[in-house]
Amino acid sequence: MKKTNNIWYGIWFVIGTSLFISGCPFKSGVEGKPWFRYASKYDQARSKTIANDIAGKKSALQDLTEMETIKQKFLRAKQATETKMISVLKSPNRRFQRVGLVAMSLKPIETDRLFEIVFRFLQDHDREFRWYAVSSIENFTILPESKKADLGKQLLEIIKNRDVNELSIEEFLLLAKFPSKEAALFLTEQLMKEGKGNHMRIFRFAAFIALKKMGNSFYDEAAEYVNNHGSPEIKKEFLELEKAWIGYKSTKE
Repeated sequence: MKKTNNIWYGIWFVIGTSLFISGCPFKSGVEGKPWFRYASKYDQARSKTIANDIAGKKSALQDLTEMETIKQKFLRAKQATETKMISVLKSPNRRFQRVGLVAMSLKPIETDRLFEIVFRFLQDHDREFRWYAVSSIENFTILPESKKADLGKQLLEIIKNRDVNELSIEEFLLLAKFPSKEAALFLTEQLMKEGKGNHMRIFRFAAFIALKKMGNSFYDEAAEYVNNHGSPEIKKEFLELEKAWIGYKSTKE
């Protein structure tokens, strides 16, 4: 009888331990890693910052400071390995995927395999996932050269097929990392689009910056086309953008 009781005590100890561990997600696995926790906190802080801005709260400086503080803690933490990050981004758990993208946006692990995985998130149905993917790719300093042209074409098609209300200026700016005649032509067309609303102005501005970043050969051809075929209003705005750019560059030199 005593032996039987000992067996049951052992069984309940194992069950209780398992339940305790499963009920404490931050005690084990990837969720317990500092990089994961700080990336998750950064995402929460960013969401709060956006919500406060929409609500008209005057807490931008405080919110941005909090985000920067968390980012610095993340950067000081031991980073994930390529293998671990791949498993997180490919996880069926959407929260894991999102936190992985946040981590990649703060400090990408620059391998071709991870670049391609992050690139696929540009077509995600969730706007925040796409934003973090864009930010991640923007922070890559080394792109997979053998696939760069093809990836540029894919990005251009993604942007062209995106509903205008779902487009972000960050996606426009991302085209600068994949310079091509096709991308430059598309951006030139955006510069030529009429419209006085803030939405149109912002996208013309983004197209201008992207062309500048692509290099003189692409930009000069676009500038010539705008000056030869643009309406008086478009040419005036384009000239103002050029002056602002020159002023901006002079402050950086």
